[in-house]
Amino acid sequence: MEIPENNRSSAYDARFAESLGGSEYEDLLLALDFYKEFQAETGKALQEYIQEYCANADRVKVLEAGPGTGITTLELLKADPRVHVVAVDNEPKMLVEVQNRFSTIEDLKDRVDFVLADILTYLESCEDNSFDAFASVYTLHNFTPDFREKVISLIAQKMKPGGVFINGDKYARDEEHHKKDFQAEITNYNKFDTAAVEAEAVGDSARAEHLRKIKGEWIHHAGEDERNRITVDEQNALFEKLGFEEIEWGKRFDLVITVKAVKKKVAN
Repeated sequence: MEIPENNRSSAYDARFAESLGGSEYEDLLLALDFYKEFQAETGKALQEYIQEYCANADRVKVLEAGPGTGITTLELLKADPRVHVVAVDNEPKMLVEVQNRFSTIEDLKDRVDFVLADILTYLESCEDNSFDAFASVYTLHNFTPDFREKVISLIAQKMKPGGVFINGDKYARDEEHHKKDFQAEITNYNKFDTAAVEAEAVGDSARAEHLRKIKGEWIHHAGEDERNRITVDEQNALFEKLGFEEIEWGKRFDLVITVKAVKKKVAN
């Protein structure tokens, strides 16, 4: 893979690329005990959509932004055997790791294509009506508000009528609830300290140092996310502006929640 020339690294937050690799994402399970359940919400939303809208389809093409370690990618593929995922990421390190991971899974490796590109650049290269679904988890909140709106607008343009938008991410409620949700997330990261103490107790000082380091990274990340905050009401308004309907919000886990919306079909 070659690094794309037009890589909008300033718009896409690349802070995980070098300081946080794949194993560190897995360490999140120590702090966020809801992480696996939250990831599964995306696959569930896609499965429900396919059952209702794609009963006669031979193939369901899903565009995924920011596959990370491939946890979301796997949930999407598990939703239905007809699902084919195009996973787009502009971070070479992350993409190579996840591509290598899937290359060893015989029954899945031919159902996913990994593309090294900026998501906006990739969407601009797509033809209209080129995919059935868009899905992402923990990616869009990294974008600046203007960039995020451009991306979602292009998703609406390039998606087939009747297609589905699924995003599991940070969406703020009202100010009072958001403060509580934010504090709950920060408190969860204190579990890294507990794990670090346990590591020291068995003589693994390197592991303890690693856990304290990534605690600091994630707390810093959470603070930066506040600058790009998007509310539930703002997302609903954007959906309506872009011609999405049947907006459904799932189960909330502190700051994060999954939303599903269907692009209106062209009137006869």
